[in-house]
Amino acid sequence: MRPERICALTLAAMLTASAAHAADALDLARKLVRYTGGVSLILHNFQGGMAASFAAPDIFKQSFDQALADNGKLLAAADEDLAKAYAKSYPADLMANEVAFYESPEAQAIMTKSRENFGAVVWPDPGSPDLTPEQSAALVKFHAMVKQRAAIAAQNSDAADAIMTAETDALVKIRAAAFANYCKLRDCKAEGVTPPPQ
Repeated sequence: MRPERICALTLAAMLTASAAHAADALDLARKLVRYTGGVSLILHNFQGGMAASFAAPDIFKQSFDQALADNGKLLAAADEDLAKAYAKSYPADLMANEVAFYESPEAQAIMTKSRENFGAVVWPDPGSPDLTPEQSAALVKFHAMVKQRAAIAAQNSDAADAIMTAETDALVKIRAAAFANYCKLRDCKAEGVTPPPQ
C-alpha cells in the first residue's frame, strides 16, 4: 500500500474517532444538564428572588410559571446550548462520573426522599445522620466533582462565557414574558413596575 494511502486512511480513522468522541461528550453533557435541572432550575431560582419584590408575589410566580410553560422550545434550545458549552468545557470522564452519581442507587434514594419531603431535590450535607455510609461517601465525591467543574469554568473564560450566555439569553426572554403576564393581571403603573423590553 502506498504511503499516501496509509496516511489518508489513518487521517480518516482519526477524524471518525474524534467525531465519535465529540458525540459521546455531547451525549454526556445533555444528560448532565438534564440531571442538574438545566436552565429551568436556574430560572426558578431567579423567580424566587424576584417574586418577593412584587406587590403580589403569588401572581408573579404564576406569571413566571406561565412564561416557562409558554416557552418550552426556548428552554429546550437553551439547554442544548448549555450542553454544547459543557461538552466543549469539561472532560468527558468528569461528566461521566457525575452522571454515574446521579444514576447511582445512593443518589436516586436521596433524590426520592428529598422530593417527598421538600417537593424538590435538596442535597443534604454528607455528614447528615439520616444518610447511609454509602450515601455520605457518594455525596463527598459528588461535591468534589461539582467543585472541579466550577474550577474549570473559573479558569476558562470562554467556557464561563458560553455557559453564562446560554443561561442569560433564556433568563432575559423569560423575565420579559413573566413581567408581561403579570401586568395583564395587575396595575403595573400603580405598583411602579416597569416591564423590561421584550
